[in-house]
Amino acid sequence: MVTAFAAALLGLVQAGEPLAGGQALLLMRVTGTLLGSAAAFALVDAMSADLGAASVPRWIRQSLRCALAGGVAVAVWLGAFAYVLSRLPDGTLFPVAELLTEMAVCLGIALAAAATAVRYATGRQAAMAAVIVQLGLVLATILLPQQMRLWPPACGFGYWDEAHLFWLAMLPLPYAWLALACRDLRR
Repeated sequence: MVTAFAAALLGLVQAGEPLAGGQALLLMRVTGTLLGSAAAFALVDAMSADLGAASVPRWIRQSLRCALAGGVAVAVWLGAFAYVLSRLPDGTLFPVAELLTEMAVCLGIALAAAATAVRYATGRQAAMAAVIVQLGLVLATILLPQQMRLWPPACGFGYWDEAHLFWLAMLPLPYAWLALACRDLRR
């Protein structure tokens, strides 16, 4: 459903016209955040409360769910990125590495928050808790002062390089959190 929404969003914004660089950045960031939120729902195991001990350790099951949902989210995002690139005017600066790093951090936060939430709650409310954590962190970073802005409105604008060095430095943190949250419940 998120994939369909993202496709509609990308297709309807200035349909038939080239996209401005700032609009393309915003669309890719919204798409990445939404795909991260959607991936969080893959960690909810509706049958976990009904089943006894599983023959496969929890960390393997959760890691597989993360890899599958995360892989789909990244694949969809890359497809959206290719579509956005095709709509940009020739010569527009649009860096894939920096945007992919932003998306990877958002995805990692959503998956880590979901992996933590499913330890304490069952069902979709656990995934919704993860979505709230992810969107709360995104909103908090949007409200930072301009010299600390992590979502520069255009490539190369203001503190673009510093913001993306920060994103790169933060990239391992949600995945370390995810690794801790996916471990077995009992040690």
